[in-house]
Amino acid sequence: MIRMSKRRSPSNRTQRDASSGPEPLAGHDEADGPLDQPADEAAPRRWKLIASGLILFHLMAVALPPLAFQTFSLDGPSPLVGTLIRPFAGYGQFLHMDRGYAFFAPDPGPSHLIQAASTNADGTLTERMYPDRNDQWPRLLYHRHFMLAEFLNDSYWPPGPPNEMFESDRAAAELWQQRRGRYEWIRQSMVDHLRSVNEGRDVAIRRLEHGLPGLQEFTEEPIALDDPRLYNVLLDQPVFSDEIAPAPVTTEVIPAPEVGDGGGATPNSLQGQTSDSPASDAASSEPSINKPEPQS
Repeated sequence: MIRMSKRRSPSNRTQRDASSGPEPLAGHDEADGPLDQPADEAAPRRWKLIASGLILFHLMAVALPPLAFQTFSLDGPSPLVGTLIRPFAGYGQFLHMDRGYAFFAPDPGPSHLIQAASTNADGTLTERMYPDRNDQWPRLLYHRHFMLAEFLNDSYWPPGPPNEMFESDRAAAELWQQRRGRYEWIRQSMVDHLRSVNEGRDVAIRRLEHGLPGLQEFTEEPIALDDPRLYNVLLDQPVFSDEIAPAPVTTEVIPAPEVGDGGGATPNSLQGQTSDSPASDAASSEPSINKPEPQS
């Protein structure tokens, strides 16, 4: 028995497809309509833009402080960089990112220390160095003192200005006074703290610079990083016409240092640094602290 199959003609197939209507597209429902609305596409795009803006803001807050540090000069910060960093200053300071990072490799430059001496009741001296990894522990406490010593040195401004500067450039003279006054108050706050933790005894401080040997110097004569020859006493004296003049009033008076191994210096090394200086007589006198008067 032969079964006969009914064959649909192309014309019949076309008519049936036309009557049934178009097939539903992907992502559509015949009853509910389109599933992907334009509003649904705008939400992820909006969050991407917000996230990109926050990331860019954070990167600018990280990159601008080192740039501001490198462009800082005796005339102050760069006007362009100062304008750019202003919107990020509060954010960077809150997260402690407003640093110059100049103390890192490959060229860290010299480091700075604070030498403090307190006078005991019997006239003897108790000396400490800040920072001192053998004295300040744990490491975070050492780093805190390290940053305080660098902060004091960065804020330093010599005594002055010369009297003739008030006639030639009064704005520059007043700026000099402001910077000097800022340094004196920072230094005095450290002295007051050391005095409070040393039972009110007389305290004096001064700044030291710990240099690094150059490549040629180290090649000719390899020396240890804590060699006494790498330490220098930074004197607080006015500078006039590239010449160092004795200060009328010594603001950082300290006896001849007797530094232990913790600071990396010896008595003979630092004492020799001050023997040939204009303030050698002041450096060998008893410590005295004069409260600086506020300057306008």
